[in-house]
Amino acid sequence: MDKVKLLFFICLFFIPIFSQAEHSFKKDYIIGVQNFEQYLPYSQFANGRYRGFNKKLLDLFAKSKGYKFVYQAYPVKRLYKSFLDKKVDFKYPDNPYWNADLKINSNITYSQKVVEYIDGVMVIPKNKNRDISKLKNLAVVAGFTPFPYFTYIKEDKIKVMEFFEYKKMLDMGLRHRVDGVYSNIAVTQYYLREVLNQEDRLIFDENLPYIKSHRYLSTIKYPDIIEEFNTFLKKYKHRIDTLKRNYNIHDYDNF
Repeated sequence: MDKVKLLFFICLFFIPIFSQAEHSFKKDYIIGVQNFEQYLPYSQFANGRYRGFNKKLLDLFAKSKGYKFVYQAYPVKRLYKSFLDKKVDFKYPDNPYWNADLKINSNITYSQKVVEYIDGVMVIPKNKNRDISKLKNLAVVAGFTPFPYFTYIKEDKIKVMEFFEYKKMLDMGLRHRVDGVYSNIAVTQYYLREVLNQEDRLIFDENLPYIKSHRYLSTIKYPDIIEEFNTFLKKYKHRIDTLKRNYNIHDYDNF
């Protein structure tokens, strides 16, 4: 066998090994995140800076493994496209049910549950427990779909008003310009308490349809790192629980 052929067979032998071990040599990873200017306590992207619980959690994981995470923020639709086109290495947050129709042909690996959340309707206190037939219009964050109300919206029983700014959306509810605000209740409660100083002016109506689910870390490119992240969630549970308390993030056992 001449030297050229020998070199060819050696390369064929080692290529799979290098492919499997690729992430061992790669230390910098791109995390695709939402570009919401106001989504605390989970996240905030403003003036080119990403912060909040999400970043603290992922940075803690990166530090534990010697990785460096670079956060790239996108509008929701572009984020999904960038993720599915493999322009980012991971997406957070994610959920198997979010934009499921776009993911059909993608081999996505999800982590174990990271945090629990509720998306539901916030109303003025006097309107709590009203029948859903009284709900004629909803304010929502642009790009979000109030899935529990999809049939009502399709049948034109409920109209949706989209807002790019969280403050304007909540103002519509506070000023009684809409019957309810469909949002993540932890974010709305944070904004009412910390930004508007109007805590309890809007409250969650658990008697109206809502979604309770979880947020996950996802990837197409590095399922082995997802396994490492799952181990991290168990090993660092005490520190993660402390981090959640610091950001007033908790499970919703009562709902």
